Amino acid sequence: MNTRIGVAAVDREELRARISEKYRDVAMNPGLGFHFHTGAPLARMLGYPPEVVAALPPGTVDSFAGTGNPFLFGDLHAGETVVDLGCGAG
Repeated sequence: MNTRIGVAAVDREELRARISEKYRDVAMNPGLGFHFHTGAPLARMLGYPPEVVAALPPGTVDSFAGTGNPFLFGDLHAGETVVDLGCGAG
């Protein structure tokens, strides 16, 4: 048993699997209800413009479970590249 202060006894692979399952659940059945915000309410909380969200397919919006809004840093311009590190896709 690990008794060092500040070190959690967590099985990393199990944690990854459970996180992946939870995001899959959001994607497959967004109406289930979760212990975290999802969908259009979350998009509003993160500052996505309502007109942008309204233009997206409902299934895309309903299953949204993002953690931030990179567009708050500015708009993208033609030819720029976005790299999403740690996006949660596994």
